[in-house]
Amino acid sequence: MAYVTGDVVPNPGGEGPFKVVFKQGETIIAEWPVDSQKEGEEEMVSFIKDAFEDDEEEDDDDKGDRK
Repeated sequence: MAYVTGDVVPNPGGEGPFKVVFKQGETIIAEWPVDSQKEGEEEMVSFIKDAFEDDEEEDDDDKGDRK
């Protein structure tokens, strides 16, 4: 399986001047426009943190269902 990578890249002609792009190999799995490279980098970190927090909440919910 290919690694998932994330980057903030120029987005000429797009909705914003930059965009966040997550890829698995050469396949784009998520992308969205941002107003600056710094904003994109901050959003990438938040996106990853939120994903792990959601996983932890699901794990906690699963444990509560087991008897």
